[in-house]
Amino acid sequence: MKIENKKAEPPEEARGQISRTYLYMEDAYKRYSMSKFQRQLMNAWDKMYPVDAWECTRLKKITSLQKSQNNIVKKRCQTAGIW
Repeated sequence: MKIENKKAEPPEEARGQISRTYLYMEDAYKRYSMSKFQRQLMNAWDKMYPVDAWECTRLKKITSLQKSQNNIVKKRCQTAGIW
């Protein structure tokens, strides 16, 4: 995590996962909502940093344990042909 001039910036390799977590939270928890700017940034990061096999495997493990899943990640894994 880079912090400079009161601004926090996550490492590039984490941005896609972060974006899909925020998008999932907004979809799953109606009390949570992002600002227009936040949503645009999360959508941009989602496209710029696509899912990889590790993230899709992680989702399968989490789904088997908690019996619910992040549908945002699942859709991205299916589109990428990793699911």
